Amino acid sequence: MAGLTCAHRLAERGVEVALVEQAWCGAGASGKTSGFITPDSELALVDLVTRHGEARGLQLWEFARSGLERIRRTIRELAIDCDYQVQDSLFVARSARAFRRAIEPEHRSHSAHGYRSTLYGRQELEPILGSRAYHGGVRYDGTFGIDSYAYCRALREALEKMGVRVYEGTSVTRVHDRGVETADGALSARTVAVFTDRCLADLGLASAAVYHVQTFLAVSQPLRDDEIRIVFPADRLMVWDTDLVYQYFRVTGEGRLLVGAADLRHTYARREARSSPGVVRKMYRYLAEQFPPLRIDLEYFWPGSLGVSKDFLPVLGRQEQQSDVHFAGAGAGLPWAAALGEYIADKIRAGRDELDELLSAARGFTIGSRLQRVLGKPVSFALSHAAVKYLRR
Repeated sequence: MAGLTCAHRLAERGVEVALVEQAWCGAGASGKTSGFITPDSELALVDLVTRHGEARGLQLWEFARSGLERIRRTIRELAIDCDYQVQDSLFVARSARAFRRAIEPEHRSHSAHGYRSTLYGRQELEPILGSRAYHGGVRYDGTFGIDSYAYCRALREALEKMGVRVYEGTSVTRVHDRGVETADGALSARTVAVFTDRCLADLGLASAAVYHVQTFLAVSQPLRDDEIRIVFPADRLMVWDTDLVYQYFRVTGEGRLLVGAADLRHTYARREARSSPGVVRKMYRYLAEQFPPLRIDLEYFWPGSLGVSKDFLPVLGRQEQQSDVHFAGAGAGLPWAAALGEYIADKIRAGRDELDELLSAARGFTIGSRLQRVLGKPVSFALSHAAVKYLRR
């Protein structure tokens, strides 16, 4: 998403662009996501404002919103067929404590800063979400769902028509300020932008600042309208909950229920698991607990790993001593990734820099590099995420 968006932005401005991809566009995290296009991918508005102050927090929220709107605008302008589903976002509480400490503050933050949102208590939520298990929720509009793989493939085709040279199945072995080297040859370029997300370290970039988290997704067989109404009695929504390793779900255009979940054993594991019977069981158990009348079969199941920093904000920068090599990653969520791609394109063309310091890969984290070397990456990132996001809940 970040690389395609950057290439698109530059090509729109008449820049000659070559895109080099190890596998194929959409093969990684961007093509395997849930397709939730919401600025609230990992950090809620209240998280951003509380941690970074009102001005910076709002700037970051608007940055994520700009990525959301970039994706929407690209879909419309290029007539991309990617199962575009306008769906409000709904953040729900799994406990009374989570409602008080996460849901109510998020609603207050939206309201205080001029964003529309609706707060539901437990009784008010039931006609919106057909479950008695949640303790309330906060809802806001302007969001949508997509088939992110279809989006990536369509944008790749559009870029080729715009004159962008696309080299898929081409592994970059080295980047420098004169271009890139691959196993099959070299490409010369005045400027290089690297968007390899969790794999930035493979090219010697941001190695201490970026790790990965793993989730799993599944889709059900197509549901009848009456089955969908068990989950969504009124509008179809994009839903996620307040659990530490949270669950999320929405309905696709085909009427399939898409579900995401993980567990602590897999979330911070060093190696990606291709499957997990335990997580599949967790998905079935979760749906049965939340929506007892619903009986579904999950037809397809797949893993996905995405890059993260220790504070969930993206990282960006330039390769040391090579100012013409830019990089960005750890954009946890497609809107953040799209915003990053646009930001780096604008930096290349016009020197954009308002977020350089805040998103620097060299910024300070709760657990610094020295302690991380002792604890190891999995523990360091897990503890950092708990400190940033969950301890206040």
